Amino acid sequence: MKSRKSGDVSRRQVLQVSAGLVAAANGIGAATLAATPAQAQPGPRAAMQLTDYFLRRVKALGADTLFGVPGRTCDPVFEGAVHHKVNAVLTATDLEAGYAADAYARVRENGLGVVAVTYGVGTLSLVNAIAGANVERSPVVIVNGGPSDYDLGIFKQGFMFSHCGGKVDTDLKIFSEVTAFAGRANNASEAADIIDRALTTAVRKKRPVYIEIPRNLWRANIMAPVTPAETAISPSGAEGDAAQKILAFLRGAERPAVLLGVEVQRYGAIEQTAALMKKLGIPYSTTMLAKSVIAENTPNFVGVYDSRYAPPNVMNVVEKSDRLLALGCVFGVQHLALLSSLRTKVARVFDGEVNVRNDNFKGVSFKALVEELNRASWTPNPGWSAWIGQNRLSGLSFDQRRAGMKSPPSPPSNETAMTYEEVMRSVSDFLDDSFVTITDTSLSMYPAADMDIKGAGGMFCNAVWQSIGYSVAAAVGAGVAQENRRPLVICGDGGFQMTAQSLSTMALRNIRSVVIVLDNGFYGIEQFLIDRSYFNNPASRPPSYLSLQPWKYADLARSFGINAVWEVNSVDSFKEALRGAKAAQGPAFIAVKLKRKDLPPELRA
Repeated sequence: MKSRKSGDVSRRQVLQVSAGLVAAANGIGAATLAATPAQAQPGPRAAMQLTDYFLRRVKALGADTLFGVPGRTCDPVFEGAVHHKVNAVLTATDLEAGYAADAYARVRENGLGVVAVTYGVGTLSLVNAIAGANVERSPVVIVNGGPSDYDLGIFKQGFMFSHCGGKVDTDLKIFSEVTAFAGRANNASEAADIIDRALTTAVRKKRPVYIEIPRNLWRANIMAPVTPAETAISPSGAEGDAAQKILAFLRGAERPAVLLGVEVQRYGAIEQTAALMKKLGIPYSTTMLAKSVIAENTPNFVGVYDSRYAPPNVMNVVEKSDRLLALGCVFGVQHLALLSSLRTKVARVFDGEVNVRNDNFKGVSFKALVEELNRASWTPNPGWSAWIGQNRLSGLSFDQRRAGMKSPPSPPSNETAMTYEEVMRSVSDFLDDSFVTITDTSLSMYPAADMDIKGAGGMFCNAVWQSIGYSVAAAVGAGVAQENRRPLVICGDGGFQMTAQSLSTMALRNIRSVVIVLDNGFYGIEQFLIDRSYFNNPASRPPSYLSLQPWKYADLARSFGINAVWEVNSVDSFKEALRGAKAAQGPAFIAVKLKRKDLPPELRA
């Protein structure tokens, strides 16, 4: 058995290679795997098939769906899923399976996504999706059927076993870099402990884990624990003191503010955090990754702080705050300037730690901390009334949020096409609480921050990892996970071309998604990053390496089995298409023609 996690996870000998050699190859020391809950408290055990044990465990944790592409190394998992009434969702690609499992985990409170694909050729396609889940705190379980004793035997003789990458532990090593836990069971007796430790880590840390079982062991009988794995996060006892330090920190402010992050949702503290914002009575924002993490009509919401391109009122609250509480935020490069400028003015709660100036608390339960903050006595400072009043939003509509935004006009164009502003305003006006919106990494993500999302958890995105094409495949997972909310995707044409096959899965499963593709014919966001002057010069052309092959998007959607399809180039035709998509009883697709020189106002400014 081998497990590895950067920094503190131990490992044992794997695949007959000595621990010393592995340590030398990786530049790290070898150690004995810490006892799992099952090892520490043996308790009663029962004989059962290994596949049954795995599926019972994940189903007990609320994961009732398995995403993936069947193959020789993982077929028994799919066969077992049928027996255990676990919904097996066959995706069109391995990458789609990873994105779908990630999204499934994100939209379910305390969720857990599960994905299985073929060793090597399938799993290595998952790495991008799993790296994003790791960065953005999405608990996905990758279950992999690894090489058998027979495979290892022929490898020693100089032959490659099926899907071998040239070494016997390629998958294990790669996934150890992008998960919170990566472990392989060399024999059946180790399997239950590996599974339990992985699931415990995924649930507690809200990050992906990797389980590798030799493919010949899936149907082996094992003596497995019958008691549930210990996954609950117990309060450390420091939450009360940490809460008092945080409140004292805020009381000393003249311009206090709160920035909410995605851990609010991941740790099941949505209602408690909404109550806390009402109690504190001070302005708050969210990161883009956490947009709508609590309902945006909660008092004192000022808008989304997505970067230095946020509306002026949002930047005023967050960047001019003299004491900012960052509650559960994953910070990316878009927050570098903010944190560099505020420095000692930020108190941070993240990844089980609380840092308030010179005070540091570790092993803190996020939910227990928020509950302690709600229990503590608190009276807002009357002197804050002017600060609060001047930063109140006049309303939550798209235009009201962006009222202070000014930019130069776009260059003249005779195209019959739409602008980003027109698209995002139309979608914002259209949305209700029957949709969960998924935005992709494109120029549209900036105005998307200001859409009027109804209810808590009404939107998610890949805001920190920023992998283009994420949204279309993620809609498969979101559509399977929630019956009361339909996924609505907003994706650039470059991103869509990455994961277009996901439309096939939507048609196969009759997922009532609405996929909106913004077609301007090139990688607009890359053009902006490379040379934004293109958007102001009517005569300039993008470099050839940014141009996309024109697709007949509507015809493509129909070929995948989508019946409700529209092509639009005006506000009126787009609004009509949205109404039609809402009425559709299956997946719907809208191709929107965009003006090639258009930029969202915040970027043109």
